[in-house]
Amino acid sequence: MKTIIKTTVISILVLSLFSLPLRAGDSLQDKIKTALQFPSPTAENLLEKLITSAIRLANEENIASNKEILLSEISKSNLPEKKAFSYEIEALYAKRLLKLEKARHYIIKALDETPQEKPKFIKLLRILAFIDTDLENHMRAMESYLIIEKHLQQVKDTSNLVINYTNIADLYIKSNLYEEAINALNTAYNLATHQEKEYIPNILYENKAIAYFHLKNMDSLQHYANKIINDEARSSNSTVAHRLKYMALLLKKDKEALNEIKVLINDPKDADKLFTNLHLAEAYLVFNQIEKSKKLIFKLLSSDDLKNLGYMRNKLFNLLGDAYLKSKDFELSAQYYKKGSDQSALNTIRMMKTGSILNLLKYDEIKKKYVVAQENLEVRQNYLLLFIMVAGMIILTFIFLYRSLKIKKKYDELMFNKLNSEISFINSHEVRRYLSNILGIIMVIKMSEDRNEAYSEFEDALFDSAENLDISIKSIAAKLNNKAESCT
Repeated sequence: MKTIIKTTVISILVLSLFSLPLRAGDSLQDKIKTALQFPSPTAENLLEKLITSAIRLANEENIASNKEILLSEISKSNLPEKKAFSYEIEALYAKRLLKLEKARHYIIKALDETPQEKPKFIKLLRILAFIDTDLENHMRAMESYLIIEKHLQQVKDTSNLVINYTNIADLYIKSNLYEEAINALNTAYNLATHQEKEYIPNILYENKAIAYFHLKNMDSLQHYANKIINDEARSSNSTVAHRLKYMALLLKKDKEALNEIKVLINDPKDADKLFTNLHLAEAYLVFNQIEKSKKLIFKLLSSDDLKNLGYMRNKLFNLLGDAYLKSKDFELSAQYYKKGSDQSALNTIRMMKTGSILNLLKYDEIKKKYVVAQENLEVRQNYLLLFIMVAGMIILTFIFLYRSLKIKKKYDELMFNKLNSEISFINSHEVRRYLSNILGIIMVIKMSEDRNEAYSEFEDALFDSAENLDISIKSIAAKLNNKAESCT
């Protein structure tokens, strides 16, 4: 008994030590060596805390050296799952640099090295879901969350089940399904309040506030933001506070929102850099800083990390359309709305192809891993889930097609306005000029005493004006003909 108490006390003291922020490479190295001296699972838990501090939460200038120190010390250790830890570090490092495909590659290798019965398997699966969410592989991310949910229900781990529903809500938010996100968060809240020891995680209130931001519900956003900001125990996370503050300011159309977003962009703890930059571009546009908005959007679009992120590119193209519309450059505005429309169509095709195939492939995998005792019941549940997912994809397809049609209509209106402007210009500056010349010459001829002599004198000028008038009329006809062909 004394030995157990002694071990527990030492573990608590060491965990407290490791919760302090890392300051230098040597300090990190010493802490790794100390952690590896402990028996399993204490060593693994301490190492996880170190990885979080050194990679996910460290300043950008330190993460490369921190990664090398972690990999070096782990490779020299006798840790049973050192390969899995090494791959996890590589994955988190790549994710931090927004090298998302590379991050996914490494986290899958870490999963391959980890037995499914280990708690670490669920942690890695959660990281995979985060990466797939960032990659816009929403179907894959949902599948990972459903596997985690089944496991947590089997072991009756309510606390982590609450977190899992909260993460599912984050996925819904990034899929623009805000009402579904709120439903998932309500489920998480009900579970949290019925625990033996009630605890509502910060992220639950944060995601509710974010969902209401997208729904433009200022009162609800402020309500859940206040639950975090006004509670001393919760308000220590400055990243969350800045995010909720800038969202509230944006809804109020308060220019101070720009400063709050910029603070968050420079915060290494911000895990949603892409969305923060997107909100900054939107904010620049709201406050008529159009050139800054365009510059940021072009920077994001030129990034290799965004070339496969169709939904993000669609939003950025539409934002560029809005920016050029504000600048009254209707031609460029129309071009970027068209690009947004084309990207939306590609997103729909991609969702129909990858989503349905993934459902069929994953069904057997979920069945083999998690259906044992209640096979028949679980099969029916999975078919129901598959039906719901297919129905959801069909609904989303109609939504995307509807949006595409709206954007095309806007594009056609802009092109019509441009054509109308051009025809009006030709009519007012060219047709009327040449017609006035002809009428003037005819008037002079009529008033002349010798009409034959006057006609001979003005014949060339009359012919030139008539020929130019004919060219102008043909130009108008050609433009109308091109418009008619483009509409068919």
